[in-house]
Amino acid sequence: MDGNLIGELNIMKEAGIKPNFSEVARRYGVDRHTVSKYWNGGGEQPADGRSGRESCFDGLRAEIEGRAQLPGVTAKGIHEWLLDRHASDERKLAGYNAFTHWLRTRGVEVGVPGEVEAHPRFETAPGEQLQFDWKEDLLMHGRDGTGYAFNVFSATLGYSRLHVFIRTLTRTRDDLLRCLFLTIALLGGVCRLWLTDNMSAIATIGGDGSRRRDPRVARFAREAGFELVLCRVRTPQTKGKDESANRFLSRLRAYEGDFDGWDELDGIIARIQRRSNEEPNETTGLPPQLLFARGEKDALAPVGNLGLLESMLGDVTRQRVPSTMLVRAAGREWSVPRRCIGREVRCVLQPGGRLSVFDGDGLVASHDTTVPAKPVNYDPAHYAEAMSDKRWGGADADIEEAARRNLELLDGLGSLGGDL
Repeated sequence: MDGNLIGELNIMKEAGIKPNFSEVARRYGVDRHTVSKYWNGGGEQPADGRSGRESCFDGLRAEIEGRAQLPGVTAKGIHEWLLDRHASDERKLAGYNAFTHWLRTRGVEVGVPGEVEAHPRFETAPGEQLQFDWKEDLLMHGRDGTGYAFNVFSATLGYSRLHVFIRTLTRTRDDLLRCLFLTIALLGGVCRLWLTDNMSAIATIGGDGSRRRDPRVARFAREAGFELVLCRVRTPQTKGKDESANRFLSRLRAYEGDFDGWDELDGIIARIQRRSNEEPNETTGLPPQLLFARGEKDALAPVGNLGLLESMLGDVTRQRVPSTMLVRAAGREWSVPRRCIGREVRCVLQPGGRLSVFDGDGLVASHDTTVPAKPVNYDPAHYAEAMSDKRWGGADADIEEAARRNLELLDGLGSLGGDL
């Protein structure tokens, strides 16, 4: 029996938390009844009994070896990719420990080992600290070879290690404020200290080494009720937990060449965030989501005026989404997902021209209003979604192709309107 499994069960017992036997069994590649026996103290370590049996990963060896050669990929990332891409298969894939055992016994190497950097442990009290940073200049390719350049805002609570990942195209001050706002809205409260390094969206470094904070960001922090702390760049004592969070993003590398468009990429990032918060942390031994709910959520300071913080992002209007899936901003119309029809949304037009649309669940759409003027602006993914229940010529047609043709016609009509 894996000592890590027994150790995790002991920690949960001490914390008074009853585990989900099925979830623990899946992660460790054992039967849930075995987990139950050890939890109840009535089981003895059974003989493995699995030697010589074909592994659930054997039939996927070619795929695994292909992913193992991707730059920056990790074994954890490949395992998450397998669970995602083969979720509908009849085979039931075993947990991560079973997967690493399979890698060792089959001689499959993942990544290139490098020098290990020292990171002294640095603990904080519940509600005391949040660390944030950017994962910068990422480039991934879709199934059709299209390149997608982006950044990921990464935030980690110091006590529970709860993670928040948000994709951005740029790293402007508007992007930063939007990410800070979304993090506060997601957590439902505010930590006392927010730590980061000298990112240009926050501070200007003088020739004498002095740091001057941007007044807009400083006011946002003041109104939100947290103290913004600029630590030395890459200081492990103060930034180690968030640097660890960024390593989770190496799981993205397993999806290189295996996604279509921004929406699916955002879904992958959301999945990584969810899984990162559900699995036990190496230091605490408990899932961040559980530790947050039981030990840190109530320690966060309440959000004073979320509406005020939202207004600090830019001009805010509230609109009810019609059946056209279009909201109005900057004198033009912009699309939102079909699920927003009939809902009230908040449209925030930021000074840099970025339009962010929120509903009760968070950010639902984002548009660049500085693009060449068109009266109607549909995101191709939103338009294809709206057409998914339509029939063309009496039979199902290629939805994406039909959406592309109709958007071209719509753009053409917009150009004619501008000439009249």
